[in-house]
Amino acid sequence: MRRNASRVVRRTRCTANPARQANGYRPGEGGQHRSAPVRLDLTCAFPLPANAGEAYLTEAVAPWPCSTYLHIRTGEDEVFMPVEYAAPVLSALMMLAAAAEAARW
Repeated sequence: MRRNASRVVRRTRCTANPARQANGYRPGEGGQHRSAPVRLDLTCAFPLPANAGEAYLTEAVAPWPCSTYLHIRTGEDEVFMPVEYAAPVLSALMMLAAAAEAARW
């Protein structure tokens, strides 16, 4: 999460530790900011390994700006992508779903 969005970070899931980068950047040492998960009801989706999932955001700790990633997890499977790419995909899916709803009679 961006620094100004820290209110959405649940500290029990956040592994960010900027102090570990104080003496210079070391890959894998700073942890990551991580949002609270959003539960997904996937009982009507198939074929998925589970009927429930979760989505959450992450951002690496580094001395430069990092992309925020959207993660979607079902069972042991996970897909993730930078939010700047996820937003258009989700928008297209919403338009498709809205068109399907509008076609009902």
